[in-house]
Amino acid sequence: MRAIATGDAGPQLNPSGISLMRSYQIEGAYQYGTTAGTNDARISAVDSTSAFNLGGALNYTYHRQSVGGVSRTGHVFGGSLAFPILDKVFVGGTAKYVHFTGVDGAFHSGFTYDAGLTIRPVSLISVGAAGYNLRDFDDPWLPRGVGGGIAFIPIPTLLFVFDSVYEKVYGDPTRDTTTHYMGGAEFSFASTGAIRAGGGRNGLTKNSYLSAGISLLSAEIGALDIGLRRDITGDQKSTIVGISGRLFVPSI
Repeated sequence: MRAIATGDAGPQLNPSGISLMRSYQIEGAYQYGTTAGTNDARISAVDSTSAFNLGGALNYTYHRQSVGGVSRTGHVFGGSLAFPILDKVFVGGTAKYVHFTGVDGAFHSGFTYDAGLTIRPVSLISVGAAGYNLRDFDDPWLPRGVGGGIAFIPIPTLLFVFDSVYEKVYGDPTRDTTTHYMGGAEFSFASTGAIRAGGGRNGLTKNSYLSAGISLLSAEIGALDIGLRRDITGDQKSTIVGISGRLFVPSI
């Protein structure tokens, strides 16, 4: 979704995507992962309804994981801005204040940054790229990396995406970087909902996975999204389950 990161996908994946669609929405989400006992909760407000399509977002993320009886927690407070250039090129950035327990057991805090670019030469195709955590905290929860993707929209109700992320590896003397690959498709049912499916390969675990999701939508009120991802290869398979609710705020 880095090529079409609208709504809360913008501050998460590519802040420039906030200005791709005129909307104002408030979102709350929760995600659970089985392997490391991870719990992630997130709230955000994303607004791109200004006269010049200037987009902005505020968000907060809470993270907790427990491995071998050792727990780690993290907090991220973020603010994003995005704006279009001639309705074909979109640029954006995110500033994040983080406070977390590092792998050394000590607390760390400070600012880091993301930056993104989206190019949409025609309505059918969108290309995006973003850099993450440009100030490196040397921690696997906040990895420094760069990602890119392409989105193809042959008809308004059908979307195909493919992404790749090149990321720094921490705590592994055998490798310095890794690459993740992912892709999928989404089909929308007018204004009532959508289904999606995809898959990819996690460069850290070297596991391949499949994913699926469904959205229930009310154009006047909001949406409920449910997603599942499951590893299909590897000795230690992980399952990730997520749910989110979006509230659409009418523009004045």
